[in-house]
Amino acid sequence: MKPPALPHWLTVMSAAAMALVIAAAPATAAPRTEQWTGDSPYFSSTGRPGGTPTVVSHGGANDGKALRLQLKARPGVSPGNGVEITSNDKAYRYGTFGTRIRTADCTGLGRLGVVTGTFTYSSDHTDRNGNGLPDNDEIDVEVLCAQPHVLWLTIWTDYSDATLAVRKISRAINMRTGQILYNCYATQLGGDCAPAQPGENSPASVTPVPDFNSSTQFRTYMFDWQPGSVTFWGFDNSGKKNVLWDYRGPASRIPDQPSAFMQNVWHTNEWDPLDGPARNQPQTAVSAYVDSTVLPR
Repeated sequence: MKPPALPHWLTVMSAAAMALVIAAAPATAAPRTEQWTGDSPYFSSTGRPGGTPTVVSHGGANDGKALRLQLKARPGVSPGNGVEITSNDKAYRYGTFGTRIRTADCTGLGRLGVVTGTFTYSSDHTDRNGNGLPDNDEIDVEVLCAQPHVLWLTIWTDYSDATLAVRKISRAINMRTGQILYNCYATQLGGDCAPAQPGENSPASVTPVPDFNSSTQFRTYMFDWQPGSVTFWGFDNSGKKNVLWDYRGPASRIPDQPSAFMQNVWHTNEWDPLDGPARNQPQTAVSAYVDSTVLPR
């Protein structure tokens, strides 16, 4: 069933604005950007039970309006029980994507297990690459609300829900110090990291943003998805481009299937931050706010 249409949200986003973007393979036209100010021809709610996306007034948004992704109190576990939007076009393949976003804020609420995600995702779970696993083409920028100064960037090609076998590489960055906390290619959820291949762990550090807090500040995150690379970046406090990860490892580890562009907030009871367990269920609603979102033409 097609999910109901959501408010209109895309206009041109300033390069200096703090936004999340996922950038493009060679393009003939500039990406389109939606400010969340009313009904959107580009996005719909997925109708998840965790909440209803709503355009609201917000003083931190560039135009005073933002899309609120409010996760209701006492939600179920998993993205399927979260609040979520998806692009109506499910066939984006390479190109520039992004968003200016303030992630879910759990300040004063204890060690909650809440994820804010912005990502491309393919729903075709056949085995097109012939490695014996269901394809799971996905590129993620995620934040755990219990550790809002750490960004998680992940590139997936395969995932088996039955066996938890995966093919994915992840990077975690402490944005306040610029330190790379984790850079790991995994073939099993919870398993050991495989030895890094050339081009998989660059840069070795990023420009520190000492006051970084993704849950109290609108910030920009971006990535450029191309056949041979995925480059993530944001901006430091001076507005200068800050490359977070320039992945140029084996091309077989880069998604290549047509995908939707999605954003969500959801409850996890399995994924802990790097500073210790945070799995508690939210007892009150928590919200992320999306100021703008970028799509390829």
